[in-house]
Amino acid sequence: MRYLLVIATLAVVFLCTAPGWAESTIPAKLNVTDAISLALQKNTDLKASRESKKTAESALKVAGFVTSLDFNSTTSLDRSGSDSDVSGLLGSRLSYQNLLGTFASLEFKPLGIGSKRGAFGLSLRQPLGKGKGFLSEKSLAVESARSSLIIQSKREFLSEQATIQGVVEAYYAAVLAREEVKVREQAVKNAEIAADGWRKREEAGIAAGIDVTRSEVQVAQTRNQLNAQQRNARNALDRLMIAIGGGVGQTPELVDSVPTVDVTLPPLGDVVRKALANRVEIEVSDVRFAEQERQVAAARDAQRPQIDLVAGFNGARNDEGFVSRSMFETGFLTTGIEYTIPLDQRVARENRLNAVRQLDLLDSQRDFLVEQITEEVRSAYRRVESIRASMEILAQNKTSAEDNLRIANRMMEEGEGSSRDVLDAQLAVTEVDSSLLSAKTDLFLATIDLKRAMGEDISTMEFK
Repeated sequence: MRYLLVIATLAVVFLCTAPGWAESTIPAKLNVTDAISLALQKNTDLKASRESKKTAESALKVAGFVTSLDFNSTTSLDRSGSDSDVSGLLGSRLSYQNLLGTFASLEFKPLGIGSKRGAFGLSLRQPLGKGKGFLSEKSLAVESARSSLIIQSKREFLSEQATIQGVVEAYYAAVLAREEVKVREQAVKNAEIAADGWRKREEAGIAAGIDVTRSEVQVAQTRNQLNAQQRNARNALDRLMIAIGGGVGQTPELVDSVPTVDVTLPPLGDVVRKALANRVEIEVSDVRFAEQERQVAAARDAQRPQIDLVAGFNGARNDEGFVSRSMFETGFLTTGIEYTIPLDQRVARENRLNAVRQLDLLDSQRDFLVEQITEEVRSAYRRVESIRASMEILAQNKTSAEDNLRIANRMMEEGEGSSRDVLDAQLAVTEVDSSLLSAKTDLFLATIDLKRAMGEDISTMEFK
């Protein structure tokens, strides 16, 4: 009884702590590199892409098999007049098919019941025209499976890149939201200090009541803005957990700060050419085009007359015993050339026309894909240029806003001006600080977006 109580206690402890173990995958201190590593393990879209690749690998492996072995049995009821007999054969069949189109089959049935004693069969068919070589059924199946694997591999790469970019964007959006909370907290402190100063001046009779009212309204507004920003920060952290692949509700400390990057842009023409040379989507388009060319060739080949070299041997065992020479002595051998002319080509003709139309469509889609990639690269390039220019303007605005705030404070200390001057100057400093944080983050993320648009592997980047 005591042992049962111990086991029950351990079970309760396990159930109570299991949720904590599940949540421990997100560390208390999270940097962007760890966030990416977790996403590469947990992200559901990436998992689905990897499973699709494994399925394609399996399909290629299956398509490459050249032999198959099966077990078979036949049972029949033979009736002649008033006589009837139940007979059957038990055996196996080995089939062989290679990339040249050769098909062979070996059938061996050594065990029979009733009037059947056993059988042995061998057949061979070698295409000499239609369905030969790379247009054989086996070759087409293998090449189609290989193309599917290449496409799935490229899609896995694209999914991995999208996962990394999504996590990086979500991480630094959360970092930005956290830093903007600090800006709003400082704005509240500044507003409270200013309001306290105006209240003291009113008590001393050197300031009007409206100045105090304005400053108190400013305190309330900045507190409300801080509350909204704190909510945004929590939402941004949840979005980061979703990008990683789970853990909503957890609040790890993000240890990385808003990055500062020094961007040197090469000429736009060079960037576009590099993108067209590196983009995986164009490689996928080329693989699909090559696969469709094979389908067109196969559809045209299907309209040709068929000429095959055939050979076969069939034998039956008539005497008792498990294996007997009689199945070879009484068997018959056939060899020859089989020639077939397809008279009704309606289906083959429609298949060829459909294949040609699909090939033309893929060609048009590739041209359009090139245009899309070019536009995407140009847009990403201009975004980096625009943000970089904005940062230079914001840096100048910050200097001006800080100068204006110093002048407004000095005027307030000297009893000149009004609270409006100080409040406006404080608001200007707060807004330019917030805009600078956003611009720094946007520039870093825009740089990553440009690298992806150029076809670079962003998993090799340093995200710090």
